[in-house]
Amino acid sequence: MPSKGSKKTTIRDVARLAGVSTASVSRYLNGKKGAMTEQKAQNIQAAIQKLNYVPSFTARAMNNNASKMVAFVVSNIEDYFSVEIFRGASQVLENSGYVTVLMDTNSSLQREQELLESINQRSFDGLLLQPLTNDAQEIAKRAVRQFPIVIMDRELELSAWPQVVTNNYRASYNAMRDFVAQGIDEVVVVSSQIQSASTRRQRYQGIKDALQSGQSLKTIEFNESDFSVEEVLNRLRRMIDPRKKTVLFSLKERWLLNFLPPLMREGLITSENSIVTGFADTNLIESICPFARVISQHPFTMGQRAAETLLMKLKDNDQAVPGLQIIDATLKDLSEGVAFKTLNHSF
Repeated sequence: MPSKGSKKTTIRDVARLAGVSTASVSRYLNGKKGAMTEQKAQNIQAAIQKLNYVPSFTARAMNNNASKMVAFVVSNIEDYFSVEIFRGASQVLENSGYVTVLMDTNSSLQREQELLESINQRSFDGLLLQPLTNDAQEIAKRAVRQFPIVIMDRELELSAWPQVVTNNYRASYNAMRDFVAQGIDEVVVVSSQIQSASTRRQRYQGIKDALQSGQSLKTIEFNESDFSVEEVLNRLRRMIDPRKKTVLFSLKERWLLNFLPPLMREGLITSENSIVTGFADTNLIESICPFARVISQHPFTMGQRAAETLLMKLKDNDQAVPGLQIIDATLKDLSEGVAFKTLNHSF
């Protein structure tokens, strides 16, 4: 008998001792022994008795798809975008009787890995994931449960799961072409580490490709989980030349909220010498900078679409669904109220 404080016996321990798969143990525990040989059933029962394994509700729910709970993992709950995709998904899932459980990686890859491994041991029926990692194989290594998964807001190469994303490259490119036509001199991009997320890489490439000869591109990058607002501001102060027509392009709304107010107070960003833009989905930017032109990704709609896709897979995990669904972004000129321009993903 395991001693007090020893590691809890798991279904994997039972399967290993019995010489069968965890799926076979799960079927045995749920009374589905029809396709199982008598010897296999006896081996499983003997392993359960020897290990003093007590089947839990969680183990049974994992097999029966009975928990009616969906795990929802976001990259950073401080971002309004993450909150909105959660709200959109929750609305759809709750209408179908599911509870959505929000989990935050707080921009930490290690935290993301820990959450994915933890989800394996819980009775969730499916997973909606806004990943930090760009590596689909890394996700597959951690999320070993055989249940439906839908990826949101990240376009992963070699993904085995459906993905719902924004047309990041085309949105940035089309918006930037509008700004280029206004006779700009330079672009200052503000972002957390660009290479660490497919969204940022695509947006940044779209900006670069839209520029014409003689227009300069300056970039400020920092570690999202460990940075000084004042240090980034000082870099911006040194980089922005008020004598030039400058586009301040933020790859995330939070950076506009952090850095735009002091730059405007100091006269480095004005309606005469600047175009302020970035990916933003709240009304906060409008109150700070009425002349900004922001790119909306429609995260509520993205969350709804991801949840609808997950429900289809929950009904039948073998059902074919689109591998990549794109939500077109729109460019909003705040000085013109509700005037939108769709930044279509087609070329």
